Amino acid sequence: MTHLKPHNKQGSNGFTLIEVVATLALLGIIAVGVVSRLPSSNLNLVTEADRMGSHLRYAQIRAQADTYQWRLVFADTTTYQIGPVVLPGEGFTPGIVPGTGALQGTLSGGVTAAAGTVIHFDSWGRPSSDAGVPLESDQTITLTDGTRSQGITLLAGTGLIP
Repeated sequence: MTHLKPHNKQGSNGFTLIEVVATLALLGIIAVGVVSRLPSSNLNLVTEADRMGSHLRYAQIRAQADTYQWRLVFADTTTYQIGPVVLPGEGFTPGIVPGTGALQGTLSGGVTAAAGTVIHFDSWGRPSSDAGVPLESDQTITLTDGTRSQGITLLAGTGLIP
């Protein structure tokens, strides 16, 4: 005859709730310490490059929907305007920059671009010269935060931003 041992229901088969909470709190404290020691990221630079790409796409779409060329112009290293070119060679009329409610956009977080940079789009959405002639080579806007740089390239034939 086999004798069975009574099963003890109060045995220690796992972790208590207090042990789990203490372990998670300790891991959280260690994670905060590790993350705070990481080098600063280029988050501002990437964010501004993404926003600039969106504004370039906006100017491109407006040029395709309008009878005028549209362009994006950097007046200085941190501010730019977007608008239609009513008469080639005669300047342009600044429009509201999407997301700002203002007639100019501003790069933030110490990010800058080359002053005088001009990007034109013809009625097909292609990057073009001031005279409306499609460009033969890609155009690049370079944004920098002083230590790193990020390029935004427009493909010559299509104006796509890869």
